[in-house]
Amino acid sequence: MIRSPLLLPVCLLAALLFLPSGTMVGIILAVVLIVLAIAATWWFSGRRRHSLEDVRTELAKIDDLSGRVPQPDGGGEVARLARTINSTLSRLEGAKTEMDQALERQRRFAADASHELRTPLAGLRANLEEAQLHPDDTDLDELLRRSLRDVDRLQAIIADLLLLASVRADNHRLREETDLSEIVREEVTRGAHRVEVRHHLDPCVPVEGIRGQIGRMVTNLLENAERHARHTVEVEVRRSGGAADFFIDDDGAGIAPDDRERVFERFTRLDAARSRDRGGTGLGLAIARDIVLAHDGTIETSTSPLGGARFHVRLPLAGPPSRWSHDPAAWDARTP
Repeated sequence: MIRSPLLLPVCLLAALLFLPSGTMVGIILAVVLIVLAIAATWWFSGRRRHSLEDVRTELAKIDDLSGRVPQPDGGGEVARLARTINSTLSRLEGAKTEMDQALERQRRFAADASHELRTPLAGLRANLEEAQLHPDDTDLDELLRRSLRDVDRLQAIIADLLLLASVRADNHRLREETDLSEIVREEVTRGAHRVEVRHHLDPCVPVEGIRGQIGRMVTNLLENAERHARHTVEVEVRRSGGAADFFIDDDGAGIAPDDRERVFERFTRLDAARSRDRGGTGLGLAIARDIVLAHDGTIETSTSPLGGARFHVRLPLAGPPSRWSHDPAAWDARTP
């Protein structure tokens, strides 16, 4: 391939020097070749200038990152330049889309958080105004109880917001190997439950992570299941290949298929009749999802064998694969 159009006439002029002197045919042939070389040089240069001008013109017209410049065929310099420009525009467009989505999520989150914080603040203000306007008719003990309840709710929302802001930070240096079954057992047996909670736990299911965050994820899912169960909640931890599977099932009303992604959004209420008085800040499932994702896991919901909702968390097992299967009979054991 001729890299420069000037190379051709130079070669032809050099060949002219070797023609026999006085040979008319040779002179005529040399003149013809030189003319052809000049024409070829002009044609190649014109094509390159034309292609570069097309690229420059289209690039100047682009006013948003979805535009592209014309891309000539072949592997020439102009074609490679056009491909590089289009590739750069594609990456910039993707980065801008991600930034716009992140800004929209932040805007929605700020609006939702403001609304959630406004509710207990309004209740607290109403209690104080009532005491100020009608001091003789105010039951001080009842007013203090209501005010403390609103303060507790404010503290819970703020604590959850702070946790959400920090859980996705780089935490790899804080991770350690911990037993998922042990964490689940501790959370299940920590206190009294509104409904029956049954658990079936494989012994020694090692995962790598921050123990406090994993415990918070388990607690949030357990509280959510108890809140919506009628009579029973079942919890199970088992090994599956190189993963630790954590299931939590309830016998409540379940979650419609169209809502199974939305349920993990912040401050989501699938049923307007479910009031905040039943507990929760509206952030529990969002926190659980973020903790799972921060630990390189997955979380999804489906229909439970009990008839309600099933939440399934999968986390990678810790350590080398040689430790993942000791005695198969041991992994079939069930904790009573």
